[in-house]
Amino acid sequence: MSIFSENDVMVVQDVIRKTNGQTQHHGSQPVAAGDEADELNHRSDRIQRLIGEIESLPAGNAKELMQECIENILGFYGKGLEKILKIIAAGNSSAARDIYNHLIEDSFVNGLLLIHDLHPLDIKTRLFKALETVKPYMDSHGGSVELISIDDGIARLRLAGNCKGCPSSSATLELGIRQAIEEYCPDLSGLEVEGVSQPHDHLPLKKEQGWQIVNGPDKLSSGRMVAQEVNGTALIICRVDQTLYAFKNLCPACNRSFSGGSLSKNELGCQLGHRYDVQRAGLCTDDDTLHLEPFPLLEENGTVKIAVR
Repeated sequence: MSIFSENDVMVVQDVIRKTNGQTQHHGSQPVAAGDEADELNHRSDRIQRLIGEIESLPAGNAKELMQECIENILGFYGKGLEKILKIIAAGNSSAARDIYNHLIEDSFVNGLLLIHDLHPLDIKTRLFKALETVKPYMDSHGGSVELISIDDGIARLRLAGNCKGCPSSSATLELGIRQAIEEYCPDLSGLEVEGVSQPHDHLPLKKEQGWQIVNGPDKLSSGRMVAQEVNGTALIICRVDQTLYAFKNLCPACNRSFSGGSLSKNELGCQLGHRYDVQRAGLCTDDDTLHLEPFPLLEENGTVKIAVR
């Protein structure tokens, strides 16, 4: 008898990992950080170690009693979560509706609700919500993504527009769409994607990467750019027509950075004059075999977030 299924354990671990231990509402500022984040991570690690120790005990009454006790405690708290949701959902005020929506969209609570089979939104609805969050990024690069189907826990997506088949589409998938899907659908087991230059069949989820809040680029005016390092990755961030774009700060033609280069209308130029269309996912204007490496960037309510490898 196992206390948790393998999938349950992975859901909890992935929810905590991807939020870095932070309770976070989708599209809003983190509401817990620092000591609270450390405590969530510590408790998660401790729980997994204890479960492993219990599972490794020799068969006997003590082991079975511990397993049964923990299962009943989980069921007890699951019923408590269910009752809390029902009470809030029954409220007629706008405040009650706001609280309910915040709860079911909170990253950490979202995972707990999934474990207890309490999440009110089915996986397809949550997947659509995930794709909506990356729509601004896809639009900014002249691309789009659509859901084809969900079967046996595998979602099939299709990239279109400038993203279809371009060398940067793999990065678009890995760093943009994947992040949103992991946050909204940690129970999804994998992806199949059409329109990717290097397709990955049944691409597994659960990668330890995430959105990073970056200070400074929100102040950039249109036609300006700035070099910035995020998690050890050198980026060039620029604003064109009020939209921010982020690329690896390296010209693929000459291996030079864009520091000291130029930004004219929608074209980013290096020091030697190689130019790239930032609104076409960094396609070189002189050689369509060359492409910048784009990084997903979202700007919401004055906050800039970038997904890095």
